[in-house]
Amino acid sequence: MPTPETRPVFPRSARRGPEHELKDRAKAAKLRHRAAKARLKANHLEERTRHLRSKADQMERRADDLDGVTRPRTGASLNE
Repeated sequence: MPTPETRPVFPRSARRGPEHELKDRAKAAKLRHRAAKARLKANHLEERTRHLRSKADQMERRADDLDGVTRPRTGASLNE
């Protein structure tokens, strides 16, 4: 019967000093700040996308009116 594969067990590393904890906290704060900035940018882009999609729909309707084209009005577009 083959023996189960064993992994080497490494001793735990010594606890790091308080200066490392401060660096870790600073790095965590920096990452949180970057995440918040990314979230703000994403929200802004979503708002901008909605605005531009609405503007494009209005232009499309205006062009249809000028051309005399009638299209069925749908409740939601296919892209949403």
